[in-house]
Amino acid sequence: MGSEFIQAAVTLVAIMNPVGTAPIFQNMVSPLTPHRQRVNAVWACIFIFAILAGAAFVGQTALNIFGVSIDAFRAAGGIVLGLMGLNMLQGRKSEEHERLADEKSIRENLFVPFAMPMVAGPGSITAVIVLASTHNKPGLIPWTALAAVAVGALATGVCLFLMLAFGRFISQDAQRIFTRFMGLILVAMGMQFLLSGAGGVLEPFMGNGAAIEPSITTPEPG
Repeated sequence: MGSEFIQAAVTLVAIMNPVGTAPIFQNMVSPLTPHRQRVNAVWACIFIFAILAGAAFVGQTALNIFGVSIDAFRAAGGIVLGLMGLNMLQGRKSEEHERLADEKSIRENLFVPFAMPMVAGPGSITAVIVLASTHNKPGLIPWTALAAVAVGALATGVCLFLMLAFGRFISQDAQRIFTRFMGLILVAMGMQFLLSGAGGVLEPFMGNGAAIEPSITTPEPG
């Protein structure tokens, strides 16, 4: 149980990438007071834990009910990340910051796209579903997956609070440059999600085409 838990926790934290997403969170909440930033960091961790814990219990069932494959979910998440990255890359912050100054609005943005699909994205959800089905028998509480989710949410919280504590020492010019750089990273992440999801969706059709092609191109004897 101990080795399984350590392996599951390390894998999930690596997929969630809290170190890479903490600067994006700091950029999203930068117009708020330090106290409200910390409050929303807690809310972000709560959202992340709730999403992944829910995936441990009913993730695959929910996707099956709506007829959505994990590849289609990954592609949709890529589009969301790409659009957010374009806004950051073009420096569209003033109107967004005015809207985020409202506590309710910023929590909605922390849920989507930050908590999902940026942190608790298709990769994290898939990993949790696999952990829940691999290390637990059907009908039982997926303790290993839930413990790994708790560690991932805690690691994310630590990174968010560290970024909020030390991010204020970065100059405004450096923040603008970093914001555009992270916007480019988000666009690339979104494209990677989109291509991976689209590839998974189209793979069965490409396989069928490859199987049919020889019968079409093979000349008849005689």
